[in-house]
Amino acid sequence: MAEGQGGGPPVIGVDLGGTKIMAGVVAADHKILGRGKRNTPAKEGAEAILKTMLECVDEALAEARLSRTDVVAAGVGSPGPLDTEAGVILYSANMNVKNFALGPDLSKALGVPVKVNNDVRVGGYGEFMLGAARGYSDVIAAFVGTGIGGCLIQGGRIVAGSTNNAGEIGHVIVKAGGPRCGCGSKGCMEALASKTAISNRLVKAAKKRDYPLGEKIERKGRLKSGDLAEAVRNKDPVAVREVERAAFYLGTGLGGLVNVFGPQIVVIGGGVTQALGQPYLDMVTEAARHQIITDPEKTIKFALATLGDDAGVLGASLFAREMLARG
Repeated sequence: MAEGQGGGPPVIGVDLGGTKIMAGVVAADHKILGRGKRNTPAKEGAEAILKTMLECVDEALAEARLSRTDVVAAGVGSPGPLDTEAGVILYSANMNVKNFALGPDLSKALGVPVKVNNDVRVGGYGEFMLGAARGYSDVIAAFVGTGIGGCLIQGGRIVAGSTNNAGEIGHVIVKAGGPRCGCGSKGCMEALASKTAISNRLVKAAKKRDYPLGEKIERKGRLKSGDLAEAVRNKDPVAVREVERAAFYLGTGLGGLVNVFGPQIVVIGGGVTQALGQPYLDMVTEAARHQIITDPEKTIKFALATLGDDAGVLGASLFAREMLARG
């Protein structure tokens, strides 16, 4: 059996998102030995998603020059809500699945135990253990991508709640009667501040007048964070306006959560944040500060996530190792 760097066999970490799937072979010292990446066949259902996930895993193993028999466990970060004990995706706002037994199916295919947890909880745990929130015990982590998810950590422990699904910050209402969210509610933070929300607004702008970025999104079927960031850098007034609007609603929601939880640090990550960088964080922070009444000295820190695309993979690998350690 292969030994990971720093002793102990490697594990698999998988980040299942609404747009892309990423897998990594992770050594005991948290070094990623190999990576795999594919677009998520979100509309095609459970079988297609599992097949694509296995392709990612095999690509990562090939890059690491290892085989499936060299790894001892796998962890998956998945959109929820989930039955984390059973490893089942109950349903998803961004994928066409219901009661998808992801954990058991992946475990059967790989021949190793698999731990499934909420994708953003996994990413937040990665940042807590290895990234921007390392050394803090009370953390709110928010990730802005296709949707918006969060991870709450208090006293060094993830807040999972009685249902084990707590932390769905993207579905906090920030505008009563606002646009409909994929979850079915109206005015959720996700419906106003996610990449999907920005994309919808840009397409709407293109229907009113000639607007190349909106037309490109319609043609391609999706908005790339890099294209959005480029438009903002070029001072595209429509893109700038919609990013400012999204940052306002994200900050408004996070400010309310800070009043409730009183973290030491708020970490903001995800593809949109990564592409837009510090100016975006500053906008979100300003909006949050307008809501926060529990931190008059402004001691609570707002920071960009530091693990980038690796947060989910590394967090999932941490859950896989902890599962093994617990036996």
